[in-house]
Amino acid sequence: MPDFLTHKSIFSYKYINAQECLNILTEDEKKELIIKKSNISFVAGETIIKRGMLANNVLYITEGLAKIEFINDSKPFTIGITQPHSFIGIVCCFAFEKFDFTATALTKSKVSFIPMDLMKTFIKENGEFALNLIEHMSGISNGIIHRISSLSQKNIEGAISILLLDFMKIYKSNKYILPMNRAELANMLGYSKESVINTLSKFNKEKIISVSDRKIEILNLKTLEKISKIG
Repeated sequence: MPDFLTHKSIFSYKYINAQECLNILTEDEKKELIIKKSNISFVAGETIIKRGMLANNVLYITEGLAKIEFINDSKPFTIGITQPHSFIGIVCCFAFEKFDFTATALTKSKVSFIPMDLMKTFIKENGEFALNLIEHMSGISNGIIHRISSLSQKNIEGAISILLLDFMKIYKSNKYILPMNRAELANMLGYSKESVINTLSKFNKEKIISVSDRKIEILNLKTLEKISKIG
């Protein structure tokens, strides 16, 4: 699932990812997409979407990671991280004339800007694509709901364990470099920066993980998984 920290429901449901949606387009539609989309590269920390920008395009990330933030009481709140071959904030794109969120590149990233009018044409003329796009957005919405529900029931140790395990899945390795600083992690999890720092230090001291600035190595996977479930 493209949005970060999403967890499965106890009920089974069909999830279609963004790439599968685009693969349903006809050959002629795919050719039109290639001609009309724009590809733009971003460096880490660069703004991809600024809140208030006209929603003239649907964004599809092909390389890198991007975080999506909403503003709540004048404070940014990170709701997810978008991985390669995913739409960026697709559930919001069709609801407003302007983007209601900010998207920022966490790493060097490449993004395709697909004209909104073109996407709407595909939806009107290709029923299978439209249906699969609806299922895709429903899956994302379901994941966000379960992410919020799951994290709201976790203490700081449980929440950080989930985060570390999800980054391991993203990077497909028990060794990786966190693309976010401590303040950004705290913002995402809803805890203070000091709590995040203390918990990472505790895990490091207990040899559950090894921490050096943003470098992470998971040393005791079973313990970390246990904490993520009961924490």
